[in-house]
Amino acid sequence: MQGQERPLPLWEFNKEKHGWSQRQYDTIGPKNDWKQFRVLSYNIWFAEQYQPMRFKSLCDILNRSDAQIIGLQEMTQNVLRQLAAQPFVQERYYISDPDGRTFSGWYGVVLLIDIRLHVSHLNLINFPQSTMGRRLVLAEIKLNKKETLRIGTVHLESLNNKPQRLSQLNICNNIFNRSPSTCILMGDFNFPADGYENTEQFNALPEWTDVWMKRMGSDDPGYTFDTKTNAMTKLNNQGSDRSRYDRIILRSQTTIPMEIEISGNKPIGQQESVDIFPSDHYGLTALFEINN
Repeated sequence: MQGQERPLPLWEFNKEKHGWSQRQYDTIGPKNDWKQFRVLSYNIWFAEQYQPMRFKSLCDILNRSDAQIIGLQEMTQNVLRQLAAQPFVQERYYISDPDGRTFSGWYGVVLLIDIRLHVSHLNLINFPQSTMGRRLVLAEIKLNKKETLRIGTVHLESLNNKPQRLSQLNICNNIFNRSPSTCILMGDFNFPADGYENTEQFNALPEWTDVWMKRMGSDDPGYTFDTKTNAMTKLNNQGSDRSRYDRIILRSQTTIPMEIEISGNKPIGQQESVDIFPSDHYGLTALFEINN
């Protein structure tokens, strides 16, 4: 099954107009020669609980990450408008959507891309059988004269919907297969990394590398959804759930993952004796090096 695909405009903040404006894709060769780049993936949690404190912390995490490409899931229109108003976003990033117009419903996925990068394409792929409005946002970026990066952020179907997730990952893989390049897919995959579904899903993706496993091995479980350590995760979960739902995966002959770490895993304050975290998920930040 094929995803329903359409091109997206690339949005750049216009200082003279004091707002976000569409810009043309880059057509001339890249001005910069990138040897390394950093990406960040984060399910920011669409709930309104403790939102002001959580949003401030989210901005701090994104601002300090030094990431060239940021993929965000469960982005709501309200939080997106606040994020698009932040000076660090306006000064340093293009955005795939400034106000939620690409969402199918009240939340969706968004890419932030460093304005120094050469962006040649940006597309939205709709998963046709999703009942939750799940989509892939995919950018094509020329890192130097030889290296093209195709990078997307995704939020796969939640709950007991394994066939949907398999179909959605297959659509993503088919999209990436269209041209030879370094490929990165990041987001909330919604299945744990230590179960049968993980084996089944990645058997269908034989050329892809799970960056956490590549760099950290199996000794560090790398939980990104953890009712034991994150009070936000406990709020809507009656039982115990310690899982690595969030992934950054890579397919490349030339790009090497150098490091990966968890973000947002420290409490940012306390209200009513509850430790507040930025989200019910933890984020992932990874550094890659191009080795032509």
